[in-house]
Parts: sequence; C-alpha cells; structure tokens
Amino acid sequence: MRKTEQHRGLVGVDIGSTSVKLVELSGSPQAFELENISVVAVPDDASSSAYGKAMALVLDGKDLVTNRTAISVSGRKVAVRGMRFPALGKAELDGALRYEGSQVIAFELHDSYLDHCVIESEGSSPLMDVLFVAARKETVDAKIAVLEAAGLEPRVVGVDALVLLDALLLEEELPETCGVIDVGALSTSIGIARKGTVPFVRDIEIGGNNYTQAIANALSVSLEDAEKAKIMEPERELACARAIEHVTRQLVGELSRSLMYYQSRPNSTQVDALFMCGGASIVPGLGDAISEMAGLQVVSWSPLDRVHVDDTRFDAEAVKKLAPISSLAAALAMKKDPN
Repeated sequence: MRKTEQHRGLVGVDIGSTSVKLVELSGSPQAFELENISVVAVPDDASSSAYGKAMALVLDGKDLVTNRTAISVSGRKVAVRGMRFPALGKAELDGALRYEGSQVIAFELHDSYLDHCVIESEGSSPLMDVLFVAARKETVDAKIAVLEAAGLEPRVVGVDALVLLDALLLEEELPETCGVIDVGALSTSIGIARKGTVPFVRDIEIGGNNYTQAIANALSVSLEDAEKAKIMEPERELACARAIEHVTRQLVGELSRSLMYYQSRPNSTQVDALFMCGGASIVPGLGDAISEMAGLQVVSWSPLDRVHVDDTRFDAEAVKKLAPISSLAAALAMKKDPN
C-alpha cells in the first residue's frame, strides 16, 4: 500500500442494491484529490457471493493507501429521529433515548445498533435536542461481512442521507436551510439541515428501478431494454415518456409531503435549495419536476464536484459520468477515521 501524509484515513465504499462503488481521496476539504474510483454492477440475484465477486472486482488492480473503510445504511431497518429532553447527564440520556426510541421506532432496539448526537443550539434553551439513530444489526452486519471478506476494515458506519448532508455542508456559500436528495435504484433518501437544529431524514421506496419497470410494462420490452430507454432519449417514445412522468409524479408527491412535514416542525424554516445526486437522478425531467413542485432551486450535485481529478491518471470525462452514482461513496471518503 502507498503512503501519503494527506490521505483522508478512510476509503468510501457504497454497497448498493445494484452496484458497489469505491472512492478514495487525499488532501483536505479545501483541496480534495482523487486517488481511486471504481463502480461494479451486482448481478440480479444480489446474494452474498454476488456482492463478494463485485467487491473483488472493485478492488482489482487498486493500490489503496489503507484498508480502513466507511460505509452507510438506509431503508426500513434504519431509523433517524430528533428528540428533545431537559438537560440530562450521560446515563440519564442513554436511558431516555432507549425509552423514547422504543415508543417511536417500528423495530426492536435490543437487536439494533444505537447512536446519538447532541445538537448544539445557538440560543440558551434549557432543553437539549438530540439526533438518535438506530439500525438493525442484520442490516449493518451484512455490509460489514462483505467488507471483511474482501480484507477491508470497517471503521465508520453512517446513514446515507446524513453522510451526504455532511459532504454538502463542506460546500461554500450554502443557503441557510438546504437539503440533499439521493435517488438510488430501489429508494430515494432526502435529508434537510439547518445549523443548530436536528437534521430531517426520510427514505422513500421509489427509485430508478420503478422507472425501469414502468417503461418495460409500457413498451412490453425487457428490463435491460427499458434501462437503455430510460437514459437514451426517452422522449422519442411517447409511451416511455408517459411512464417516466407517472413515476416522477409519485416520487415528487412523496418529496412534497416530506418537505411539508419538515417545514411544519418547531423551529423549522422554508427550505432554500435542494441538491440532487444518485444514479437515477439523471432521469429526464426529474429535477425540473421537483423544482416546480417545491418552488425552489434544485441543483444537480455530487461531492466529486469539489474533487480535483488528475487527467494524467484518470479519464476526467469518465469520472464526471460516474459522479452521480458515486456520490455516496465520495461523501463517505470525506469522513475522517475516528482514531
């Protein structure tokens, strides 16, 4: 393995439903440099052996500086909640979180990994706001097993939307309240943040595969042909365009409800801008539809946008094309090793 004093300390690995993505960075948040990037599709069966093979291909030929990695999770078996308590000591807070969590989270906490963060407010409120996270052990352990089988060491496990929000907040001149939308294959994650308040996170079970299935049904073609039609000038086929529009309306409706819920919370304000990433974010018309619904700016974004790409080592255009799908892996690579 190579050594560099500027290495970030972690390799970002996004183990998704349809592909495995890896990004390694060096440098500082003001001057990130790309060291490695790789994307490998996972076969349809998505078995543990399939993920193992995909991970082997992701690592093939890669000269990583470290085997320490950061991963993240999302979905039904992950819960992110904001809670408010009077000022409590650590032991009291731990007990209060477990009790409140058991009341509002749909799955059992005794078989889950738990974590929390006290949000520092700008005022002098006697109350404390806490971000509480629970993730079923089976969800986390399955991803850790893939890493360990490949000889990698998991050091950080995050939540997709929160990891992306952290990367977004590295950007300069952001509006006061902003959000990130990650449109993946199976689901869409939305995260909204404003300084001094608990972030809002929600996962919506609509993603790129919904578009593919809708197009396949409308055109009576295979999923493989539908996937091509989704990206390559779908407006040429009226039925294809209508199928895309139908799924977009469903997704936009769910996003609208998420924004309304966020803005109805105490101390929440109007969202000023949304930053969109993910492999399915390039679906034609999606960004415009969200912008029209929300009445605010929607920006196509990836953490890789702020990363310098040495064109003597990488094909810059190829990296640019990989940016949407590699957004989460890049955001994970921007995390620091806790030790």
